[in-house]
Amino acid sequence: MPQETEASSLVGEEYEVEVGPVAHGGHCVARTGGGRVLFVRHALPGERVVARVTEGEETSRFLRADAVEIIEASKDRVPAPCPFSGPGKCGGCDWQHAKP
Repeated sequence: MPQETEASSLVGEEYEVEVGPVAHGGHCVARTGGGRVLFVRHALPGERVVARVTEGEETSRFLRADAVEIIEASKDRVPAPCPFSGPGKCGGCDWQHAKP
């Protein structure tokens, strides 16, 4: 019987990506240079960001990530009014960075 190997975690890996449309659940879709799908929080469609993986392994069909640096901001980005909004914070303030 072949021995199974454990997949390596990609949590913490960073990718510079172009952010695409909003997907179900409020994350935006992006793709790594290798074509892997990222579901990115704290980003807006059309932005260029550095996305840090928060969930996923080498064998995962997709990864979840947070936009930790905005390289090219959307014209629809505004400062979030809540000081607890953003990557690594409370998580209850999604979309405060978007113009209404």
